[in-house]
Amino acid sequence: MKRDNLLSIGALSKQTGVHIKSLRYYDSLGILRPAYIDPSSGYRYYSLQQIPVVDAIQLCVDLDIPLRQFTDYCMDSSRIRYGRLIERGTLLAKEKIQAIQERLAKLERMRAEIEHSEMLQKSDGPVQCSFPAMELLLAPYPEDESELDLLARFHDLVRMAESYGLAIDHFYGRLLHCRGDRRELLFYIGVDIPEGVQELPENFLRLPAGEYLCCKQAAPVLEDAENIFPEQFALDYERYVIESELSPGDYDCAAPPFELCCSLPGGPAK
Repeated sequence: MKRDNLLSIGALSKQTGVHIKSLRYYDSLGILRPAYIDPSSGYRYYSLQQIPVVDAIQLCVDLDIPLRQFTDYCMDSSRIRYGRLIERGTLLAKEKIQAIQERLAKLERMRAEIEHSEMLQKSDGPVQCSFPAMELLLAPYPEDESELDLLARFHDLVRMAESYGLAIDHFYGRLLHCRGDRRELLFYIGVDIPEGVQELPENFLRLPAGEYLCCKQAAPVLEDAENIFPEQFALDYERYVIESELSPGDYDCAAPPFELCCSLPGGPAK
């Protein structure tokens, strides 16, 4: 074969701005075969018509389309289905935008939690706070279990949430449900319900938005909630007391602060 109208792999690299190693990788994937390989030297040579193919491959790279799928957008070695390629790239870009928006929303929630935590740490006493609705998965909290056993219960709840298609939120802790003389101590994790999920587990609880009385604590003290909120416990109403770690901007992993929040009358009820 005459090589007058062929490009060496180095020349193709200069023409397209694509590194020689990448061109060789495209060959190994079977999406950019050389037009000619010198049998004596093994050198690769490419036709001028393959320059647009390299451009199309680079478009796939830019759009995060897997290169192994590149042949789905080619009718043959010289005809590229740009319409289908752009359609797929548009879909991937929209999915990426949605993922970024969800990430920004999560960061905004975390920023709000930091502000709440730092406000509570600076306060000298209980503070009344408005909480949004909370969607929780619950499990009994036996007080005699080890930390490793409790960690196993946490992972059990995570697996259950995943089996129902629920998204795991980042907050968790203990919850005391008080109704009359009944006291129920529970472990909870926060979840989100993605669109389209219809069935929920029996241990799911949705607490509507409401008012809570919150105070900072140096250690977990949920069992002593009645003494910490004597006025609220003196009233006859169904209440939830939520214990969780605070999330200040400077977080101490060895000794994290805690908060205890008691729902106020007229607040969330099951």
